Amino acid sequence: MKQLSEIVHNSSKDERDILLEYQNIDVSKLETLNVLGIPIDNVTTDEAIAKLFRVLEKKEGMHHVLFLDPIKLMRMRPKKSLHRIAEKAGTILVEGAGIGWMTSGRLKERVTPIAVMMDLIRLAELKEFTAFIFGAKDEIVERIYFNLTRHFPKVRIVGRHAGHLDRQREMRVKEAIRKTGPDIIFLAMDFPDQEIWIENNTGYFGKAVVIGVGGALDMLSGADKKAPEWFKERGLIWFWRIIARPYRIQRMWETFYFFLLGIRERFRKH
Repeated sequence: MKQLSEIVHNSSKDERDILLEYQNIDVSKLETLNVLGIPIDNVTTDEAIAKLFRVLEKKEGMHHVLFLDPIKLMRMRPKKSLHRIAEKAGTILVEGAGIGWMTSGRLKERVTPIAVMMDLIRLAELKEFTAFIFGAKDEIVERIYFNLTRHFPKVRIVGRHAGHLDRQREMRVKEAIRKTGPDIIFLAMDFPDQEIWIENNTGYFGKAVVIGVGGALDMLSGADKKAPEWFKERGLIWFWRIIARPYRIQRMWETFYFFLLGIRERFRKH
């Protein structure tokens, strides 16, 4: 698959000792950045992986990795019903451009679900961590599984299931997760269903790192071709979806309000 092949090639770290580089990052000194009342991990992609590497080694409990774009940020602010999910998350990363603008350049880097997923798969192959893939359509999941195991033949993917479930099939997926006890779970659903599903099913996850990757599986498979490349390259897929679906009035208002709050925050810093 060309899409995945290009990502593997472009993110290749064969010329350096990957494990040593992650181990040399002092995760105790990683900083957070408060954005509209949410403590975001202000990290590079490598620092994010180094933090998750420590979590995977310690296995102290379930660890939710939450990715934020402006729409998610607006719905997870304090006093919003979804704020409880942000409060419980173990790692909060910025995937969508716009939040960096709001922080007046203080955000180190935009960390994408695809980058985290690919680096963790590579790490899983080296350290024999197991992975479970859940979400998207059947054909997408199978395509991702086939290509990941082809590029990373030693990686152990202990389960894979599509995300379109009835109640009976959902219970089978939960039991499969519980019985296989994966170290890493990649979950691909729409927001906020994805985050609520994680919150409601923590009892099945054991001590896994659970990562809500949203549309990353579709993008990795090459199936998501809707957003123009200009929007993809700049982390503005969330904004393209609003433009393309103007009937989502609530999201349009949230985007407008986000920019108003962003202007206020930027003035505060000066």
